[in-house]
Amino acid sequence: MSEPCPSCGQLDQVQHVPAVYHGGHSFFRGQGSVVAVPAGDGLLYTNSQVSGVSVTAVARSLDPFPPPRRGGGLVAAVVALALVGSCFLLLPLSAVDDPPPGGPASRVLGVALISLPSLCVFVAAGVLGWLYVRRVRVHRRQRRGVPAATQLWEQGWFCHRCGGVYFSDAGRLLTPAHFRQLVARAGGYER
Repeated sequence: MSEPCPSCGQLDQVQHVPAVYHGGHSFFRGQGSVVAVPAGDGLLYTNSQVSGVSVTAVARSLDPFPPPRRGGGLVAAVVALALVGSCFLLLPLSAVDDPPPGGPASRVLGVALISLPSLCVFVAAGVLGWLYVRRVRVHRRQRRGVPAATQLWEQGWFCHRCGGVYFSDAGRLLTPAHFRQLVARAGGYER
């Protein structure tokens, strides 16, 4: 069992941090409102399915895990930019057949100017690719730190009366934000 809360000196409203976190998650599933769906010449009435997770503010404030990684927006942007850059490459290839006046020097300059948009798009795609690789590396490092963060997180006690977290061996009450900061520092993924 834990020591009493260092702020109020009571033990009746003290709960282990993992219990507070897991108890603050409620899973729900049910039927929503009636929806009319066109079917042939008439309408078909059906109920929509609703499901999700409800998380209390206290559970959210004690979340030990790193923030979730975003979806593949960078990958989609790189693919889109690569396609656009490939389309811009058609411009210099179409201009090769029509020699500009002024000789070979103006031809090289013309192809370089026409190729400039394609080069800019490919540079932007390269930068976004680099950002994606960097994000993946950060995510891997965060995942490697989760066990160390969880070990510290499991040692915390939450006082519902005071709204703070403390460790049994330490004599001071921490705010949930400061506690999360300590957990993130232990895991190597400070926010």
